[in-house]
Amino acid sequence: MADVTASPLLLIENGNWGATSFRTVHAVLKSAFDVLLDAFGKLPDAPIHVARWGQDPRVFYDYRPYEIRISARDTYWCQYVYQFSHELCHVMTNFDRHREHKHKWFEESLCELASLFVLHRLATAWKEHPPAEIIDAVEFAPHFRAYADDVGNDVGNVQADRPDLPHWLTKHINALEANPFNRELNRTLAVALLDRFLEDPSLWRDCGWLELWDPSANVTFGDYLDSWDALLHEKDFEARAPDLIGDYLGY
Repeated sequence: MADVTASPLLLIENGNWGATSFRTVHAVLKSAFDVLLDAFGKLPDAPIHVARWGQDPRVFYDYRPYEIRISARDTYWCQYVYQFSHELCHVMTNFDRHREHKHKWFEESLCELASLFVLHRLATAWKEHPPAEIIDAVEFAPHFRAYADDVGNDVGNVQADRPDLPHWLTKHINALEANPFNRELNRTLAVALLDRFLEDPSLWRDCGWLELWDPSANVTFGDYLDSWDALLHEKDFEARAPDLIGDYLGY
């Protein structure tokens, strides 16, 4: 069995990371882990076990500890952060409580948003507080933001400025409901929401309550937002994110 570097909640398997040290991989992933957990304002309900494989990144249903696989290797730190943050966001938004409903595209879009959010945060964090385990962390820091910007530029041909979002969603809602993994559409919404979440990271705290009702009972995405809002009020939260997203998307 491969060695595992462990903190109480983040377990990283040693093996096949390529031309880098295991210690450095752990520091990179721990940086992303800390940023996203701080934004959500909570801990995962079970440890996270991360290993590398040669397939698309994913988190598996029905495992505790949670099992995350990423494909990044060598010193491509932006890829590590992008892939891991997306899969970690699935965990933090309770991805395996309800699996087969037509609003899963929203969770996928939030997880793309989480990747962009963490990249931007680490661009600042590594500049101001560089991890000791990572050589030239300060010099590398701007690459995180550049990587996030490149992702945004890739969806630049889709009109996703805020005034256009309701029209955009009306045009694409059927495609999103049929295929929640449409990355161009997921990223379009993620880019549109990014600035608001960077301005107010506490919006992520509302997202930690997703999937804790039965979304299959929500006929429309507006119903989904209403159920989310109702649950937050039931838990005595201020419930800002559902209103913000509803406002952006015309609900």
